[in-house]
Amino acid sequence: MTYSQFAVYLTVENSIRKIGREQLEVLFQMASSLSSTLELSNILNIIMESAKTLLKAEASSLLLLDETTNELYFASATGHVSERLKNLTVPLDKGIAGACVRTGKPKVVDNTSGDREFYPQIDKHTGFSTRSIIAAPLTISGKTIGVIEVLNKKGNQVWTEDDKELLIIIALQAAQVIQNAQVHLKMREQQDLLRDEIDARYAIVSASKQSKEVLKLAEMVAQSNTTVLLLGENGTGKELIARYIHRLSPRKERPFIAVSCAALPTTLLESELFGYEKGAFTGATTLRKGRFELANKGTIFLDEIGDLSPETQIKLLRVLQEREFERLGGTKTIKVDVRVIAATNQDLEEKIAEKLFREDLFYRLNVFPIHIPPLRERKDDIPVLAQNFLTIYAREMNKVVTSISNEVMEKLLNYDWPGNVRELQNVIERAVVLVNSDTITNDCLMLPQKLTTEVATYGDGLKEAVEKFKINFIQETIKRCGGNQRKASKILKIQPSYLSRLIHKEYPRSKERSDT
Repeated sequence: MTYSQFAVYLTVENSIRKIGREQLEVLFQMASSLSSTLELSNILNIIMESAKTLLKAEASSLLLLDETTNELYFASATGHVSERLKNLTVPLDKGIAGACVRTGKPKVVDNTSGDREFYPQIDKHTGFSTRSIIAAPLTISGKTIGVIEVLNKKGNQVWTEDDKELLIIIALQAAQVIQNAQVHLKMREQQDLLRDEIDARYAIVSASKQSKEVLKLAEMVAQSNTTVLLLGENGTGKELIARYIHRLSPRKERPFIAVSCAALPTTLLESELFGYEKGAFTGATTLRKGRFELANKGTIFLDEIGDLSPETQIKLLRVLQEREFERLGGTKTIKVDVRVIAATNQDLEEKIAEKLFREDLFYRLNVFPIHIPPLRERKDDIPVLAQNFLTIYAREMNKVVTSISNEVMEKLLNYDWPGNVRELQNVIERAVVLVNSDTITNDCLMLPQKLTTEVATYGDGLKEAVEKFKINFIQETIKRCGGNQRKASKILKIQPSYLSRLIHKEYPRSKERSDT
């Protein structure tokens, strides 16, 4: 036991000896109730009611310190205006509560009208009349995390030394149980994150020279806070590389938060990224922290960054420059310490030329670009990836499947993989579903049909040469779009339905060749 802990122990023991039976019973009941729950909201309510009862007061409140805004917010309160306090805050440099936290010492004020530290703005917002206050800091391991306030001694009485000692006892016990509840909450959140990581199968499996170059770059940048831009087609494993960088970084014990910028419309994406205040819009019944706030001290991964709207691009630029933002519907500036990793399958420089992406945002993101090659350019990875997926799905489906036939492996190596690693993963999963032996054979393999490359040669008629050119041009465009036919149709300036007909109906000879 340290000297400071021993001093606290003596203070508590001496105070308990002085208090009466009725007060001891309330303290015992509080301790008993606190030991039965780890839910922070329940804990705070128990503490507040006990403090108000013990000190025979009209109201009580507990404020916790938000280090991102340097303000105290009302985490719990009693009294008839408790609901009105929920969205109010006290600046750390204001009020009796602020003074208590700054000094780490109790404060006793019998007449607020004559006290220059009193902060009247809270009463103005709630309509409550604060005549007197006694406050004690919530201190853990020498760090003050908040304050307990008890307001207006009943009968217009003044605060006594016994009141002060009682509140110190409550504050000491409250600080400990709050810490326990927060540790429990953090452990639960970390378990959820760990479960997500296991489900996502984060192990990186590679054998090719190209993949090893990518991993080398990722390892080099991991130890810094440098912003990383991952470039590559859909399904190449950009999120996997982002998580790899995070796990190698000093932030590895902190959250990794992934956001798909293409998955949500602009209005929802902004509230997802930056959070929102209670009442910011219809249905916003409570305050919600955004992904940037949740990623504080950790890493945020912004996937499909090229799909951001111009409005969101402006807000993101500010976060990258200043590491600060406001929640939707709010005015408070939230400061965060976040490592940003972005990813895209689009040509951002082309989008800049088309006025669809901000040039200044591009330069903020493109500090350390890493290009992840498509699977067709790193075919040495195919055998090890296929075997890895086979092991995973065989275990999940409780099947004894251990190998892939040479014939199947040759087909896997000869296929172009427009969907990259994700497509390979799906193909192996389907094969494991279909297989009835310990080896994946040709009858279990379901590779998508594809156009066969044909080159116009001397002697071809003009119509035949044009047809071959169209086949090759369409195939190359789809390949460059990572197999995304909708994106390819946009580039080709034709309807997606027409592109589908071109592939499956207009060129029956190509389809027949791909089936053989």
